[in-house]
Amino acid sequence: MLNAIVNSVGIIAFACSGVFKGLKHNLDIFGITVLGVITACGGGIIRDILLNRMPTAIARPHDVYLAIVTSFLIYFTVKIQEKRLNMETIDNSKIFMRLVKLSDALGLALFTIIGANIAVKSGLGILSVAVMATITGVGGGIIRDLLVNEIPFVLKEDIYATLSFAGGIIYYICIVNIGLAYNTVVPLLFVLLLMVRLVAIKYKLSLHLSKSKDGESK
Repeated sequence: MLNAIVNSVGIIAFACSGVFKGLKHNLDIFGITVLGVITACGGGIIRDILLNRMPTAIARPHDVYLAIVTSFLIYFTVKIQEKRLNMETIDNSKIFMRLVKLSDALGLALFTIIGANIAVKSGLGILSVAVMATITGVGGGIIRDLLVNEIPFVLKEDIYATLSFAGGIIYYICIVNIGLAYNTVVPLLFVLLLMVRLVAIKYKLSLHLSKSKDGESK
């Protein structure tokens, strides 16, 4: 039950992320729906192919349907609000970018846990679990950003893929080594990952070394 809730909320969050990215680039309803579905399901499809499994999005397409419905609802809600508040002529790209990051943070935390859980059930070791958690968490976002000709978050946001990777390691240690219950680990790890990501966004935290005026790292 908890796993289904985590998966569904993650699908909705990442679909919203894709929709807001599409709105930022003024895409039509078809393009926005494609981004919503790709962002929500892309990482899981890549993970399942690497694990030699039938992708969940194909075997149980309710995830795709949920992403499509979410994309339509968000798109028309935003358009109705823009007309009601007479915001159609205003540049909303910064607002949409903030919404992308917020929804992406939620999806990243949830899908990191989903990916790690599937990898553990597949009998993988700690590093492989971390890799699968990362692919599940960031894969859809990478495809989304490439489709709109942007540098993917994973290549410019330090506390993003590294956070997902760390989340996979923490999940493995808690479930396999310590033996904690799934229902205990999921909410605690979700809150931890989400809070760290939101703090990183708010304060623009980075793992980059600061550079001096001559361009050398300090």
